[in-house]
Amino acid sequence: MNILAISHLFPHIKEPRYGIFAARQLSGLRRLGADITVIVPRVWCPAVLRHFEKWREHDHTTSLCKFEDLETIAIPYIRPPGNWYNRWAGLAAFLAMKKKAEQLHRQHKFEIIYATDIFPDGDAAVRLGRYLHVPAACLAIGVDVNVTARSSKRIYRRFAQVTTSLDGILACGQSVAEGIRAVASEEPLCVYGVLDLEEFSPVQDKKPVRTELGLPFDRTIVLYAGYLARRKGVYELLDAFDGVCSTHRDVMLVMCGGGSEQSELKRLVQNKGIEGIVRLVGEVEPEQMSKWMQASDLFVLASHTEGMPNVVMEAMASGLAVIATSVGGLPAAIGDCEGAILIPPKDIEALQKAIADLVSCREFRERMGAAGRKRAEEKFSVDRNAHAILNYLEKVAAKNRSWRAKGATVE
Repeated sequence: MNILAISHLFPHIKEPRYGIFAARQLSGLRRLGADITVIVPRVWCPAVLRHFEKWREHDHTTSLCKFEDLETIAIPYIRPPGNWYNRWAGLAAFLAMKKKAEQLHRQHKFEIIYATDIFPDGDAAVRLGRYLHVPAACLAIGVDVNVTARSSKRIYRRFAQVTTSLDGILACGQSVAEGIRAVASEEPLCVYGVLDLEEFSPVQDKKPVRTELGLPFDRTIVLYAGYLARRKGVYELLDAFDGVCSTHRDVMLVMCGGGSEQSELKRLVQNKGIEGIVRLVGEVEPEQMSKWMQASDLFVLASHTEGMPNVVMEAMASGLAVIATSVGGLPAAIGDCEGAILIPPKDIEALQKAIADLVSCREFRERMGAAGRKRAEEKFSVDRNAHAILNYLEKVAAKNRSWRAKGATVE
């Protein structure tokens, strides 16, 4: 099957884990025999505007990472700063990629366009599908449905237009699917993880990997991995951990990732006097992330909103006990799993208690870790979900061919 994929979520030099789930998923489809070409829309800032900080921060034209054998083509497009432009970002991306996509289509004869994220990729896919007369499908990931779409009435109307115009719609978790059902007549395909269960797997002895990463042997390590942004609950996590430290001195918090709040978090760690037991390691190479998981004892994600975060699935596959907020697709995916404790978002007291309970009992952590690994094997394998997605895309493409054949007969 020839697929043109559109995803602004793709690893690049500055953030090698950015969009890693999308890259893994597309690579999984390729391993199943799909011929995939990936267009990666990249926000570009004209030189004259780079003097202004807001514009400069939106410049994402660093080189893409090479991910397995995926063919990727970066397409720059102008996107002014601010959420308001999400209404028009899909149009801007479409206009930028239109000529190149048409050229690629002549070479590959794409059977379907598959986008990741409604804004701007799904929006651009709808427009490009009409232009090339190719069906378009999109995977909604969570932030697009639960945050971006609800940021204004105008953007929500565009979200509804895009969703109902797609030939196929997929959802990353049940909460995202519910947001789609509110506007679309077609039932979305609900998918979850994109995990390599061999890469993310438990280890019996943590000492070798802790030695490699420079981590102490005698501490219970609490891990966070993700973008350092306020909506990820990083401040609540830091406050809760500070409280845990008052009664448990043999703990360490490791925060992997970069982001807008990195400098402020470092300052806060210094002000609290916990530099020795909180380590902000910055961006982590994708191939190194499994080691940080294997070196840790439990994983925490205190997000205010999510779709179905891949990092939680990675942690469960790695045999870590998981504490997460009851948001997005998490309750439906892992709410009944003994490998996870779900707490309300922004509830520092509940977060502190959950961390303290797990830090206090190794057997409890290990039981949870085993249950989490079992859930990952049952639901979150990249191969399992790649099969489901490819089958779905083939059905969408076949349905489109059937409609076209009937149309040709009538004429």
